[in-house]
Amino acid sequence: MGRRRRREARAAAAAPVAPPAAPAANLRTLAVLGLILSCLAGPIGIVVSLVALIRSRLAGERNAVAVAGLVVGIATTAAFVGGILYFHAVLTGDTGVCAELGPGTHDGTLGPFTCPAT
Repeated sequence: MGRRRRREARAAAAAPVAPPAAPAANLRTLAVLGLILSCLAGPIGIVVSLVALIRSRLAGERNAVAVAGLVVGIATTAAFVGGILYFHAVLTGDTGVCAELGPGTHDGTLGPFTCPAT
């Protein structure tokens, strides 16, 4: 009888243990958080959405909200960078207004501005 119990104990110890399943609710919450952050702060939303997408793929699920968060985050970041480049061009006078008016101080709709001499 003692040998039988030892064999059963060894067989139970050698049996593979299944990994715990990842909860799907946390992945969806992370994806929604990534989408919201993508609308407010593009680069942070991209990172959170990418983490949600990777975790959902590892869990074997499809996560369209995470993909939407990535797309919105990339678009928000591109719009922000484009806006900075545009306003930099406006403030430095590279938009053609100063080429038409010439160097000096001029009155604009938002107040006076100065065109540099080239």
